Amino acid sequence: MDSRTRVLYWLLNASRGGPTRIRILNVLISKPMNTRKLAMELSLDYKTIQGHIELLLENGIIYTPKSGYGQVFFISPEWEENEFLKELLKGENNGKKGRKGRKKTKK
Repeated sequence: MDSRTRVLYWLLNASRGGPTRIRILNVLISKPMNTRKLAMELSLDYKTIQGHIELLLENGIIYTPKSGYGQVFFISPEWEENEFLKELLKGENNGKKGRKGRKKTKK
C-alpha cells in the first residue's frame, strides 16, 4: 500500500468520521456540490460537512476551482481512478455503519 492510499485508508476507514466522508464522496462522485447543498442532501449540519470538507481538501481528495463563497467541490482527478477509493465507495453499506445503542423494548 503506497503512502497516498494509506492516507485515504486513514481518512475513510480508520478514523471516526470515515463513514461520513465516504457519504460525502459518494455524493460528489455523482454530482459536484457546495457545502450547503451537501448538508441538505445528507441531512447533516452545515458545520459538520464543512469540517469534513476541510479535511478532504487538505489531503487532496477533493478540490474546488474557486475559493470563497459558493465553492463547488469535485473529486480530485488524481483520485478518480484510484482502485482503493472505488472499492470503498461502492461498498455494500456505502459508509453507513449500523446504529449503536440501546435495543428497543416493548412498552
